[in-house]
Amino acid sequence: MNSPATLLGRRPEARSAPLGTTLLLFLLVLWPVASSAKDDWLPITPEELALKDNPASPGSSAMILYREMHTDDVKSFETHYYRIKIFTEEGKKYGDIQVHYWKGRGQVKDLKARVVQPNGTAVEFTGVVYDKVVAKYRDVRYMAKTFTLPDVQVGGIIEYQYRLQFDSMRLYDTRWTIQRELAIRRARLSIRPYSGGLTSLRWVMYHMPPGKKLEAQADDTYLLELENVPAFTEEKYMPPEDWLKMRIEFFYSSGLPLGPDFFWRRVVTEMNEGVDKFVDKRKELEREVAQVVLPGDTPETKLRKLYARAQQIENLSFQRAKSGEEEKREKRKDNKNVQDVLKNGYGSGFDINLLFLGLARAAGLEANLAFLSARSQYVFSPELFSAAQLNSNVVAVKLGNQTLFLDPATRFCPYNLLPWEESGVKGIRVAAEGDLYVKSPDPVSAGAVEERTAALRLDAEGNLEGSVQVVFAGQEALRRRLDALDEDDAGRKKMIEDEVKGWFPSAAQVDITRVTGWEGTEEPLTVEFTLHAPGFAVPTGRRLLLPLGIFQSQQQHPFQHAQRVHAIYFRHPYQEVDRVTIELPEGYRIESLPATRDKPADLGRYRIAAQNQPGQVQVERLLVISGFYFEKAYYSLLRSFYDEVKKGDESQAVLTVGEASGAK
Repeated sequence: MNSPATLLGRRPEARSAPLGTTLLLFLLVLWPVASSAKDDWLPITPEELALKDNPASPGSSAMILYREMHTDDVKSFETHYYRIKIFTEEGKKYGDIQVHYWKGRGQVKDLKARVVQPNGTAVEFTGVVYDKVVAKYRDVRYMAKTFTLPDVQVGGIIEYQYRLQFDSMRLYDTRWTIQRELAIRRARLSIRPYSGGLTSLRWVMYHMPPGKKLEAQADDTYLLELENVPAFTEEKYMPPEDWLKMRIEFFYSSGLPLGPDFFWRRVVTEMNEGVDKFVDKRKELEREVAQVVLPGDTPETKLRKLYARAQQIENLSFQRAKSGEEEKREKRKDNKNVQDVLKNGYGSGFDINLLFLGLARAAGLEANLAFLSARSQYVFSPELFSAAQLNSNVVAVKLGNQTLFLDPATRFCPYNLLPWEESGVKGIRVAAEGDLYVKSPDPVSAGAVEERTAALRLDAEGNLEGSVQVVFAGQEALRRRLDALDEDDAGRKKMIEDEVKGWFPSAAQVDITRVTGWEGTEEPLTVEFTLHAPGFAVPTGRRLLLPLGIFQSQQQHPFQHAQRVHAIYFRHPYQEVDRVTIELPEGYRIESLPATRDKPADLGRYRIAAQNQPGQVQVERLLVISGFYFEKAYYSLLRSFYDEVKKGDESQAVLTVGEASGAK
């Protein structure tokens, strides 16, 4: 839940002055890359004005002609300069500018912008710049300076530049994400590193063109120049952009030639000291364990009870951001150890995991903290000497001959289930000895189940109505509970209602009658509703054509394109189970039913079957996706599998007027 920096007593977002030792430097956390400003506009060439299209990608709406960025770790600022050529009417949208920054961590200064018309006339921007909240995380706000350039024309150029001045000494890990939505014709990127103490700047490059590297300059900076950087291609179900984009990760370490194992052992040593200090209240923990577990409990029963006890702590990491006045009224104190957590009854997610760790150890179980790279953002790279990539933590407990990875710090997370972003990822184990690297278990489809049961009636006009129960279990329940965390009862109901309506044609009416399990952990989230879908079955003379995919009528094929650029990435494997009974209109019988489709495959299984019962048709559908990451080479196989799913979901039962037959 928290960064390793917390172990040193700092907030995860804290920035620190030079510390002089590698051990402290690598524990500083990541700050998002920002940018900034120059004093003058660079001259625009006649060739840039005359350019009509991107030669490398004809039909582009716009392209970045020039991008310049300079990172200065000595004076703690960054600068950015963008020059964008507009090719089409669609490209004019790039005249809406957003400059992002973290409020309280830095300030945007020297912001300038201008429009250069196709004839070369330049018009400086003198309009209003607005502040906009892009995202909030507790008391941290991700902001944007926003403005719109007037009179942007096809064939024209827009330019803007600014400086981001940081509020304290800039000495932390930096990422240059080079690729953008638009192609870049030419880029000039430089960095001036801090060079005091025993530190030196190092970096790891990802997806860079062959032969490209940073070159040391006479002014003690490093320079990278690039040409014809392709635009980043977005696709549905692709890994996080930060995995895929051309980028450079910078970090500071000592000048010693340390290998990854040596570096991470030193990290573990430092972290372990912080963990032991926080949980070093054995008498208090043993007293708490005695109140929670019974002498005859099995080790797993003990662990389950202690997990539930840890989740009883008020989790401050999953509360809305509060104003300064609210925080003053609450008068909450910081927890310095697990005794404080038990006494106060509240704590951050990290506090809760450390409490659970201490309770497990006090119960005689072998338990250690593990820091992971959550795959919603990072992939752990041992060669990148930066603890900033370890942005999540869990507790690893040895139980018999297996190791369980548990995270009571995630609100609503059931025992022995990890949030999807913490599953199937690598990290390090915080222990004085033993294995250094760890990998959390891969998620399985049984850990994310959506089960729908419906009792419906069809009339002679093709209208479908009745009652439906939906049970969300595992990851499916956890995701919806977390999404609704800040909603009241009305907001929760609307959230579910909007989702359910999306399963049916726009004319369908959905009335949520009951939702149970919002505050649960182990039990599923259950939704009950009534459905009225006019014209669901299509009349054709004396027949009705009834689609068998009741809940899939609006579902699009996820992989319609013949070609694929990136790997295929789902959050987790999953299962969909549908059991539907449809009562036939009076006087109608089943004329024909499609054959059962049953397609097992290495990547999952799809089955849909319809049965003719007296006065009704029963439909059972199963969709299982067994993996969450598929290399691009598997795309054709995956696409073919979903072709079969689409065909099965669109298959129809044919109903006709007349006495019932024995059709199957």
